[in-house]
Amino acid sequence: MGTVLNKKAFKLPRVEKEKFILLLHLGCEYNRELGVFSIKSYNNIEKLMDTIGGILNSEVVFLQSCIRCGKDFACGDCKYDELCTTKNLPFGCVCPQCLRDRKQFEQYLEGF
Repeated sequence: MGTVLNKKAFKLPRVEKEKFILLLHLGCEYNRELGVFSIKSYNNIEKLMDTIGGILNSEVVFLQSCIRCGKDFACGDCKYDELCTTKNLPFGCVCPQCLRDRKQFEQYLEGF
């Protein structure tokens, strides 16, 4: 499957200056105090994922954030896996638990 990262905070091994600058230009933000990266812009997400994957020598996938309950979750358990166009990208979605809760799901749909 690859390496699963949380868009809010993930660690990378030390990289040379050029790679660090590239990560920042592609949409990452670096917190010096915690020593973690986070994603602040999704404009170049495919290129960013390729760059991070190259640094880690692994395919990179991101956790989704549930727009209903706020939990982070992986796409692997979702029954809509084959239909999804944003699978494994660091965007918002509805977690499987909230999808099963009919009342909560209906409230979500009313919000649109």
